[in-house]
Amino acid sequence: MPKLTMESLRLSNLLSAIREEFCKIPDRRSPESSAFAFPLPEVLMSGLAMMFLQDPSLLAFQRHLHERHRRNNLQTIFHVNEVPGDSQFRRLLDPIEPYHLLKALNLCIHKLQPTKFWKEFRVLDGRYAVIFDGFEFFRSSRKGCSHCLEFNHKDGHVDYAHKALAVAFANPLKKLPIPIIVEEIRQEDGKTKQDCEMNAAKRIIPELAKQHSHMSMVIVADDLFSKLPIVKQIESSGMEYILVAKPADHQHIEENLTGIRKTGGVEHLKFKNDDGSVHEYEWAHDLELVGKSDYKTHWFACKIISKAGKTYKNSWITNIKPTRYNIKELVSVGRSRWQIENQVFDLLKNHGQHLEHNFGHGKEHLAFNFIILNFIAYMLQQILKMSDRLYNLTLEWMGPRYEFWESIRALIHFFIWADWESLLKHMLDGDDESALDSS
Repeated sequence: MPKLTMESLRLSNLLSAIREEFCKIPDRRSPESSAFAFPLPEVLMSGLAMMFLQDPSLLAFQRHLHERHRRNNLQTIFHVNEVPGDSQFRRLLDPIEPYHLLKALNLCIHKLQPTKFWKEFRVLDGRYAVIFDGFEFFRSSRKGCSHCLEFNHKDGHVDYAHKALAVAFANPLKKLPIPIIVEEIRQEDGKTKQDCEMNAAKRIIPELAKQHSHMSMVIVADDLFSKLPIVKQIESSGMEYILVAKPADHQHIEENLTGIRKTGGVEHLKFKNDDGSVHEYEWAHDLELVGKSDYKTHWFACKIISKAGKTYKNSWITNIKPTRYNIKELVSVGRSRWQIENQVFDLLKNHGQHLEHNFGHGKEHLAFNFIILNFIAYMLQQILKMSDRLYNLTLEWMGPRYEFWESIRALIHFFIWADWESLLKHMLDGDDESALDSS
């Protein structure tokens, strides 16, 4: 791989590229406004630093460092020249349209594509598995803004929430998903019908096809999406799908399968895996998805009994024709949907990324803009995990992930570092004082 390509994946170079992208965001504030002293890129890079370091108090600590030393780590590592105050920071972040921030995710993907790491995301003869899943990032008994979703319960109480639909590239063998798009599910002014995951998916699918038109993509999602309108939209956008199809929600398919089984139209594969588990696969071709339409799809299912006797069962629909040669990989890709739940949401919610932390609700986009910055930070960490030997050595040396980030935060709060690499080198070799930025 050309050295120049690898250099583009260094954190300092990725942060510079993201800052350049943020500089393109139009600033509609009045030049006479006192807040105009803080350019939007400074605000956004400060937020990204907060999410990357998993530190809600980062800005205050860096202002204290700057008062003592006239320098701080937001300057040396994250290219932030002026650290905004907390309230001002939130006020400036609130009105920024989220689609401007999402361009940073796309930029990171473009940086990855020329590298050897990108090839590792290929599945099913060169396709790319694109996982869809929804998540909630705000819920309260009080309405935070006019865009809150409203949930009325049987006992009369009302909850207000914000949700989003996340999309990620994933390979079931690599277990290293990377986010592509995050679409907010929110109530829009003037609309009586509440937004939902299905509507968010309908907005995302054409955008996904437009952004990555050169790629052969397979959308992987749960049973909520295996409905005729979504399936048709996926196909009309030039993509393929592997969608969970629960028997209870697809009775027409189950009725068809009953008849097809009698005529031997359902194919089977059974084998014992190296770990002692027993796998049973079934598949059939050209089944009607629903009775009111002549649209046909393929179907496959698996039953896995572990050595301990635990049973896993699932079934899917797909427009990729199942065969004896690809059924194992189809099942593997179909099951990879758990990655976005376990590898993305669980990490972001429960292991330091504060996905559900209320950094501020705002009136327009503040809460969701924090979510996007969180996903950009997660993307950067995933790229480092793929490509940065020093980062991985330090992670391994420190042991548990939370101890690594606790040490990072402590060192960043009290010392100024020349750059990210200097900080990591110091963690590996605590006697190396040259890592400190004494200028």
